[in-house]
Amino acid sequence: MAENTSDKKSSIIIYLLIGAVVIIGLILAFVLPRANAAVPTTAPTAVEPTSEPPTATATYTSEPTQTALPPTATATATSLPSPTPIPALALKDNGFSVWCYPDDQITAPPSGEGISIAPAGVNKSTVVDGVPEVPIPNYSCNYVFEFNQKAPEGLKLEIYDWLQKQPAFNLPLTVATDNPNAAVLYTKNAYLSKRVFWEYTYKFILKDKDGNELWNNPVRLNVPWRPAICLAGVYPKATSLRCPLRQDSHPWDPWYGKTPVPNDDDHPIP
Repeated sequence: MAENTSDKKSSIIIYLLIGAVVIIGLILAFVLPRANAAVPTTAPTAVEPTSEPPTATATYTSEPTQTALPPTATATATSLPSPTPIPALALKDNGFSVWCYPDDQITAPPSGEGISIAPAGVNKSTVVDGVPEVPIPNYSCNYVFEFNQKAPEGLKLEIYDWLQKQPAFNLPLTVATDNPNAAVLYTKNAYLSKRVFWEYTYKFILKDKDGNELWNNPVRLNVPWRPAICLAGVYPKATSLRCPLRQDSHPWDPWYGKTPVPNDDDHPIP
């Protein structure tokens, strides 16, 4: 009984093995031919153009160009500017003027020492035929010289009359207190401010402290009015308003020998 049972088991195993071999063979028979078969190549198919509208191509927009900056100046060694030369000391155009306190004041006016700017109510010089003219008589006068720069110390004024080769006056100027560019001669000298003559012309020469000439010009002092002429044909004396006396006449005088001739100062020629 035991042998029959083992034989049956062995038969079953053999049958199973045979079945497995048959199945594997069938699989190989179907799979191998398919693997070895040439894969057919397909010819490329011509693509018919479509009637679709062309797609809009992207337009290239140029980027804004950067504005070119001007070239930067290359730093170079620059020479320092030379200092502006100081002009030579000189009187300004129309830099000479005169102002005077009138002589008919009830009380003495304030001092004009060092003042270049004329106050109100004073007599002022004018220019007549190119010559500065000072009206006289006056209490005092300020002769003003204005320069193209600061007035230096040591300025002096030489004043000549027509008879002398040497100056009749050699007077110092002072720097004005109200204008650093001006120098002033303040004077109450009768020959430069009073009525000594009806008219008189001096020559003014302005010099610096080293004696260099800065200005040379005539200056006229003039009484702006005239009295009646005396019988002798001349004006009375400017200082006294008296006509010349007989004892003052000479044979060459135009009034010599004319009558009436006074004998003293109490009866002057009219």
